Parts: sequence; C-alpha cells; structure tokens
Amino acid sequence: MNKFFDRIVENNWFMKIIAFALALLLFISVYDKNEDSSDVNVPGNDATEVVKDIPVKVYYDTKNVVVAGVPKTVDVTLKGPKSHVQVAKQSKDFEVYVNLANADIGEKKVKLQIKDLSDKLEADIDPSTVKVTVKEKVTKEFNVEAEFSNNSIASGYAAGSAELDSNTVKITGAKDEIDKIAYVKANVEVDGSTTETIEQEAEISVLDSSLNKLDVQVEPETVKVTIPVKRVSKKVPINIVKKGSLPQNVTLESITLDKEEATITGSDSVLKDVDSTRVEVDLSKITKDQTLSLPVIISNGVKTVDPELVNATVKVNVKEEETKEQESEKSADNDSSNTEETDQSEDDEISDTTDETSDTTDETSDTTDETTDETSDTTDNTTDKSTDDATTDDNEAEEATSSEQTSAKTLESVPISIRGLDTNFLGDMTSPSNGSTDIEVTAKESILKNVTKSNFTLYIDVSDLGEGEHEVDIKANGPNDVEWSLANKVATIAITKKDS
Repeated sequence: MNKFFDRIVENNWFMKIIAFALALLLFISVYDKNEDSSDVNVPGNDATEVVKDIPVKVYYDTKNVVVAGVPKTVDVTLKGPKSHVQVAKQSKDFEVYVNLANADIGEKKVKLQIKDLSDKLEADIDPSTVKVTVKEKVTKEFNVEAEFSNNSIASGYAAGSAELDSNTVKITGAKDEIDKIAYVKANVEVDGSTTETIEQEAEISVLDSSLNKLDVQVEPETVKVTIPVKRVSKKVPINIVKKGSLPQNVTLESITLDKEEATITGSDSVLKDVDSTRVEVDLSKITKDQTLSLPVIISNGVKTVDPELVNATVKVNVKEEETKEQESEKSADNDSSNTEETDQSEDDEISDTTDETSDTTDETSDTTDETTDETSDTTDNTTDKSTDDATTDDNEAEEATSSEQTSAKTLESVPISIRGLDTNFLGDMTSPSNGSTDIEVTAKESILKNVTKSNFTLYIDVSDLGEGEHEVDIKANGPNDVEWSLANKVATIAITKKDS
C-alpha cells in the first residue's frame, strides 16, 4: 500500500493535478465578481483634486415658496485613492444639494450636502454653508410693451405700432420682488438700419423703476413682435425769413426761390405738426442784385429734407448819391429863375401905380373888413397846417412800424414742468431728454430782442393718469405779440408708485 502511494506521489502528472486544484481553490476563495477592481487601495497612491462649477440643486416646496441666496454652482475638493478621484472628476456623477423641504419662511443659514459619491472619497464643498431666504410665492399677470431703438430704423422711414402675439405674461416670484415690477419689456434687437417690417421672437425683461432686472420667472419667456416700417414724407412750402436791414441807399424789390417746396421725412407725430421749412436771407449784406445759395432749415425731429440747398434771387434798387457839383448847378439854376421873376414883378408894379392911386379911397374904406377877414383866414390856415403836420407824423410812424423786419430765433432747452402728479406716485420724464425742449420764436426785431426763456412756461398735465408709461401733449404759455413752435410736441413720462 505504501508502495502504491509512493508511486502516485512520484508521478509528475499527479503532482500537476494537485497543484492546479489548490490554485483553483485559492482563486475561488479570493475572487468576488461583484467587487470593482478599482476599489483596491494601494498604499501611497492617494490624490487630491478640485472639481469646479458643480451645480447646486435645491429641494423645497416649489408650489408655495421661492428660495433666494443659493449659489448656482460650487467648487468641490475630492480626496482619496487616485483612481477613484479621477473617475469622480471626469464623470461628475455626484450631486451637491440644499434640503429646504420643510423650511419656514424667512432667512436661515443652511449646510450644503453631497450624495452619490464613493465612500472611499472625502469631499469639501466651497462654500460649505450659505445664507438663504425663503419667501412667499406670488403669481401676477402683467402687460408687455415692445421696446426697440429708433436708431435701428433707416433715415426717412418710421416704425408703426408694435404688435405682440401675447400682450400679457404671467410673472412668478417672491412677493416683494413682484411689488417692485415697473416695466415688462419685449426687447427687439435689430442690426443696422432697416427699411423692412420687423418680425422677431423677443425675450421678456422684467425691470424695477431704476431699470434693474428682477429675479422672477416669466411665462412665456418670449413673445413674437411685429413692427411695421414704412417710409414717411410730406411736402411743405419753403418760407423766406429776412434778417437784418438793407443799407440806407438800397431798397428791396423782390426775393424769389428756384424751388418753393421741400420734401421732409420723419415720424408721423413730427410731420403732422410741421407746416413749413425756411431759408434765412441776411439783408445787411445785400448791396446789389445777386443770387444766394441757402440751406433749407428744418425743425427738430425732421430727419431729412430735399432739397437741402436752394438758390434765392434778390433784386434791389440802389439810389445813387448826388455829387456836390450837381447840387451847385441846381442852386445856380434856381437863383437865375428867381431873378427873372423879380424883374417881371417890378414892371407889373410900375404899370399899376396909377390904378392903385385912384382906388386909394376905396381901399381905405374896406381896410377894416379885410383886416378882420385876414385874421380869421390866418387862424384857419394855422389850424389846418397843425392838423396836416400831425397827420403826416402819424403816417410816418405807421410806415416805420410796418416796414420793420420780422426775424426768428431759437430758445434752447426750455424746461418742462409736471403738473397734477398724485403725491403717491413718482414721475420720470424720459422724453424729451433732460425734461426740456427748444422753442422757435418769430416776431418783429424790436420785440424779438427782448424775448427770453423766462417769457415761456412749458408743462404737461398728468392729473388723470395712473401708473405706467404715457405720452402727453406739451402745453405752452407765452407772450401774445410773438409766434412760436415747439421742437417737441409730446413728452413721454413713466409714472410709478412710491415705495411704502
């Protein structure tokens, strides 16, 4: 028997089978198919990595409250076996979160937490805690207004009223944020100057009275905006405005323009108030017939004018001054004529001497009557002469007044006041800029030189207006003996409620 076992033990195949069996048993005892080979921790092979911009998820009652103060992302520092750190950094399959499911309304300090991270790793979150505010959730409906820059409209074209596929949106947020809402705008962005109708999906912006963007949810977030763009123009006469006075020896016959009408372009609101353009002729520089090239002057708000230049033909009469030699000749002629008349008179007197002597008695008898009549006639003549002189003076004064030139000047930046604003509201005039406008004044020169901004009062009446943005006609009070026109006829004012 011992020989049999010795023979088996000494056999090489038997020893090979025994060795294989022992190896197989050892493998089965060590290997676990459910265990990841990466979990094997090799001493001295640890690593530390910072994973940036990990989103933070917030768990809270989304139906009744809103949460503010939670950062959108945080940085996470991972420590542990290098293989685990690298896998977590690449996959980012862990989650950083804040649990506010049972939080009460108000402010509180909460800890950021992490889940779905290998238990072989340690994690440090930066920041580790945050101060959050839990607020009551409110949803309200607001009107939407389209907003775009007029600079995006080509010269000579005007934008019509914007049309939105939805004029209202629902805005959800904290109650105190909802109370701050002053403007809800659909922002239309146009590259360059357009001449065609604008159609665009515009994003909604919610702003407070200081034009700060508010942290609220808007439904829908965009609306479709259509803005018609059309060319607008109008033909108006070109008026001639005379400035200054002609030299003393020059009188004006006529001023004619080669073109009497101009085509202007601008918005409808501007064109409806513009009735004319003008050219200005400086008479003080006119000494003879001449043709001037003059710019056509337009009112504020008018974008273009055609033509921009016109030719003005000025015709005058120039009275030449008499020379001293001509005056001397005239004086000599007058003296000669007077001498001849005197000689003739003396001859007539001699021939009538006899007749006068014979009638002396008759003349003496009538002396008293003639003296009385002459005295009466003298008095009447004196009275008539005084009346004639007074009438002449009056006529000369009237002629001087009627011949006085009419001029124009512009008073710049005349302030516009706001009247009738309720004490519970605030008013911000957004147009015209700086709350002022220019006034073009036309009057006779003697009156115009004394006219200043202080002679005019401009204001808008908002007594019947409530919260929101409004366009209001600008009203003006001024002197009765001048004519004027405003550069801006309408003002835009935003009325907001005061903070309680």
